[in-house]
Amino acid sequence: MKQMRLFVTIAAIMMACGLYAAPYTAQIEHVTVFTQGAELQQKVSIPLQAGNNTVVIEGLSPYINQKSLQIALSGGVIVQQYAFSNDYLSADKQRMNTAALEDSLKLAQDALADAERRIATIAEMQKLLQAGVNSTLTASTGVTTALIDKNLQYFRTNSLELAKQMDATRGEKTALEKRIKALQKQIQENGGLAVNKAGIVTLEVNSPKKQTISALLTYFTPQASWYATYDLNIKDLSSPIALVMKAHVAQHTGIDWKDAHLTLSTGSPSRTNEAPELYTWWLEQQVIRTRGYAAKNALYGVAAMAVEADAAPQAEEVLYETAGVGNYVSANEQALAVEYAISLPYTIAGNCKEQMIALLDKQVQDVNYAYYTAPCKDESAYLVAYINNWSALSLPDGTANITYNGTYYGESRLAANDESAKVRLTLGDDKQVKIKREKTAYNTKTSGNNKIVTYAYTTHVRNDKKEAITLTLTDQYPVSSAKEIQVSVSDKNTQPTTENKQTGIVTYELTLAPGESRDIVLGYTVKYPKDWRINL
Repeated sequence: MKQMRLFVTIAAIMMACGLYAAPYTAQIEHVTVFTQGAELQQKVSIPLQAGNNTVVIEGLSPYINQKSLQIALSGGVIVQQYAFSNDYLSADKQRMNTAALEDSLKLAQDALADAERRIATIAEMQKLLQAGVNSTLTASTGVTTALIDKNLQYFRTNSLELAKQMDATRGEKTALEKRIKALQKQIQENGGLAVNKAGIVTLEVNSPKKQTISALLTYFTPQASWYATYDLNIKDLSSPIALVMKAHVAQHTGIDWKDAHLTLSTGSPSRTNEAPELYTWWLEQQVIRTRGYAAKNALYGVAAMAVEADAAPQAEEVLYETAGVGNYVSANEQALAVEYAISLPYTIAGNCKEQMIALLDKQVQDVNYAYYTAPCKDESAYLVAYINNWSALSLPDGTANITYNGTYYGESRLAANDESAKVRLTLGDDKQVKIKREKTAYNTKTSGNNKIVTYAYTTHVRNDKKEAITLTLTDQYPVSSAKEIQVSVSDKNTQPTTENKQTGIVTYELTLAPGESRDIVLGYTVKYPKDWRINL
C-alpha cells in the first residue's frame, strides 16, 4: 500500500512538472448498458521505448468502480503498477469554452441592439421624408410642375434607398436573433450538467522492445441506464399486432460516447454478488428512548422519519431514430439477462439526456380480442387485447403507446399480469356495444328483530356491430363479514360462467350476434339486525 501511494505521488509530481510525454486519449470502443450502470471499453495506441515507461491515459469517466478496472496491453508488455485518479483541470476547459460562448453571446446581443436602433432610425427617416414632401407639395403658393417633378424624384430615390436599408437591417436582426437563441441553448447545455473532473490512469509498464502497442481499458460505471417502451399498432381484429420496442438510453459518465457500439442488457449487476442467507431470528424486548421532536411525535402516535428529497429531474431531449434499426440488432438470451447488440455506431452525449433507439420491430401473432364490461362501475364496453405467452417473447416490461386503426388510444402497461403470463391491453370503449344496468326490483321489510332487503339489477346488452362479438360481463353481490348478516342470491336468469363466493364477483362469457340483445338479471337478499346500519 505504501509503495502504491508512493507511485501515485511520484506520478502526480511528474505530471505537474511536465516530466512525461503528453497523455494519450482513450476512445470509446464498446459500451454495455445495463438497466442501471454500464461497462465501458476504451482503446488507445501507445508508443513505448524498450524497458520501463510511464504512461498517462486520459479520457476515462471519472465515475468508475475502481475495483472493476481491467487493463489489457498487447506486445508482451507487462503492467508493473497503475493508479486511477481524477483530473480536475478538465473543468477549466469547459469553463473556457463556456466563457467563449458567453463572449460571442454578448457581441451578438450588442449587434442586435444596434440593428434595432438602426431600424427605428430608418423608420423615423421614412416618416420625415414623407412629411417633407407632403409639406412642399401642399404649400399654398410657389408649387410648379417642375417643383412637383423634382420632389417626386427626390422622394423616389431616397424612399427606395431607405427601404433597402430597412430590409437589410431586418434580415440582419433575424439572423442575430437566431444566433442568440443558439448560443443561449449551447450555454445552457454546457451548464446543465457540470463536469468538474475527468478520469485518468497512470501506468508503469515494461516493454521488451521499442514498439507501438494497443491498450484496452474496461471498467464499470453506475452513471448510465436504459429502459424499454413500446409502440403497438393494431390494424384490425384479424391482423397481428405490429410491435416496435424502443430503448431510452441516458448517461452522465462525464464523457461522450462517440461512435460507440452499444449492447443493451436487461440485467443489472449485483451490488454484493452474494446470495442472502438466513440466521436465527431472536425476539427480545426493545426499549425505545425518544427525546425532543421525536418524543413529541411518539406521544401522538406519529413515527419520526428522515425524508430524502429526490434529485431534481434533468430536462429530456429525445432523438428519434429512423425505421429499420431493428435490422442491425441481434438479441441474445443469456443465463441472467437478454442482450441486444447493435451493430450501428451511436454517439450519446454524457449530459443525462435520453436518446431513443428503435430497437426491435416485430409482428405479434398470438393475440385474442374480446370485449369487457363491469356495468356496476362503468356502463361501457371496452375492447381488450390479450397477448398470450408474453414471457416467451423475452421482452422487458414497459409502457406502451397503443394505436388502433390509425387512432391513438392512450398508454398501457406491457407486463405479464396473471398465471398464464398474458398481457392485457385496454384499447378503448366501443359505442356500438350498448350497456345499460338498472335496478329493476327493490323491497324491504322487517321480520322480528331483523330487516330483510331485496335488490335485483338487470343489465341490458346489445351488439350494434356488423359482426359477432365475445363479451365478458362482470357483476357482483355483497359478501357478509359478520355472522349476523346473511346474504343469499335470489335471482339469476342466466347462470354465470364463474362465481367467486368469497368476493361475490360473477362473470358471464357471452357471444352476441350482430344486432342481438341480452338481459342479465342478478338479484340478492340481505338479512341483518334491524338496529344495524350497513353499507348497502
